[in-house]
Amino acid sequence: MEMMREKETMRSMRVMFIEMIVEFIDPMQIELLSALARERAGCTTYFSVEQEHNIAEDLKRIRPHIVALSAKTGGYTTTLRYARLAKKLVPGVLIVVGGPHCTFDQTLIEYNEVDFVVAGEGDDAWVELLQNIASGKSVDDIKNVFTKNNWFSRFKNVTQIERYQHMSDRLEDLDKLPFLDREVVYTRVPHLAKFPMRSYMTSRGCPYQCTYCFEPKFNQMYRGKGHPYQRYSPERVVEELRYLIERYPTQFIKFYDDIFWIRKTVEEEPWLEQFAKLYQKEIKLPFFLLTRCNILTEDHLKLLKPAGLHSMTMSIEAGNDYVRNEVIKRHMTREDILRAFDLCYQYDVKTFANSILAIPVRPEILKQMGKSNIELDIESLDINVRSHVTFGEFTIIHPYAGCEFSEYVEENGWFSQKDDFKKLHHSYQSWSPLNCFTQEEKAQQVNLASLGTVCLAVPWSRNMIVNVLIKVKWRWVQEYIYHPLYFLAKGYLMMFKIYPMNLGLLNFWHMAVRAWKNEVNKRSPGKNLYDEPEIVTPTKPAQVANA
Repeated sequence: MEMMREKETMRSMRVMFIEMIVEFIDPMQIELLSALARERAGCTTYFSVEQEHNIAEDLKRIRPHIVALSAKTGGYTTTLRYARLAKKLVPGVLIVVGGPHCTFDQTLIEYNEVDFVVAGEGDDAWVELLQNIASGKSVDDIKNVFTKNNWFSRFKNVTQIERYQHMSDRLEDLDKLPFLDREVVYTRVPHLAKFPMRSYMTSRGCPYQCTYCFEPKFNQMYRGKGHPYQRYSPERVVEELRYLIERYPTQFIKFYDDIFWIRKTVEEEPWLEQFAKLYQKEIKLPFFLLTRCNILTEDHLKLLKPAGLHSMTMSIEAGNDYVRNEVIKRHMTREDILRAFDLCYQYDVKTFANSILAIPVRPEILKQMGKSNIELDIESLDINVRSHVTFGEFTIIHPYAGCEFSEYVEENGWFSQKDDFKKLHHSYQSWSPLNCFTQEEKAQQVNLASLGTVCLAVPWSRNMIVNVLIKVKWRWVQEYIYHPLYFLAKGYLMMFKIYPMNLGLLNFWHMAVRAWKNEVNKRSPGKNLYDEPEIVTPTKPAQVANA
């Protein structure tokens, strides 16, 4: 009888996920958490998107027991705004916050609006948290979960390394996870259901040391708790993709793994060969993937091209050797980059390269090189042009919690992790938050962030862009000329080169309008997003009521 009551309580629990914007890539973290909540905790799940829906009305209609939010360093103030709204409209609602920021900075638990913070890999923690809330059990000892009780009594005044002991081992058998719950998203965001590209991740983790990325610290956090790279079996990947394309119109698959293939051990079975054979036989759709220049070989292209490989991302990040290998620790040579992109050009695999602008270098190093900051950024543009990159993004670097780069800029006095995180913008093409650049340099960085993509669409414009156009200081030119040019170049290259699909004229028009609105919203996310919420500093640990 007791077990029946517990199951009935769990079935009656309503969990609501909230996002600011959904573009054309599935929010896979929400789809996984929804699947876990439904299948393993018996909850009913809902999804609301600020750009698409009236979140306040959704909260009042659904009256969720739990609101689940994701926090990014460049946008956790938005997360807290959603939490505050939910607390105001739904008395007794519990707020669970996870995401990359919480993994490295659990202090969000100190805000009045937040009841639980989930750090690290939260698959099992999320299910156990829901089950304990439903049954009225304590949640203070659940691995990866920080509550006001355990924070103020055990974790607030200890080192981050000691907090890492509160993390469970990595999930090693990904095949045990449920299929993504795409329906919870597609029913509320129908444009994504109609868009014929499906995103999927075959793996988790990355063993590399890039300083702008959280993965190195994540690996340090999980040292001794499992291999830093895990993946589904080829059979499981194909099984879920087959399930997906039978239910939704699909023309193209985007594999979104950090690194699509890594050989974990010398003795390991040939995962990539098995995948290519199964995919070519069962799925038969063109696909996109991410890898690294110093991994790619001609044998890989010979294997994957017949299976359907159409395009791939290989990040360049910086054209200058010192910046690339000493500052951001990409650990690859210029020769690695040129060889890999030349191979793709030879095999007609379209390429998408990411490059990072505004990476600061100490003045004495700049003097030794005889270069300016903007000249280093121009080197990044030039290596993209030389590499025949099909489409490239040029983003401005932002420091994030848990990244070595954040420590680098703070040590040099260019940024304060304590004071400046909340000032970061959602868009990677916004002005640099670092104080080591002049306003003129920042303006040129923003101009190059837009015009770099244009240059790849029309390479003959390189000299005009570098010598004249990036030096324009008027913001109205940046906003009303350069950014629309970037949008047009991006749209053309993405839709006709990187992810070619037959959308139909009317559908293409609707998607283009939506994409433009997305660009505007990312750059101008609202004036009220950056107000500072009240922080809780109780003398005794606060007691958190269960739903």
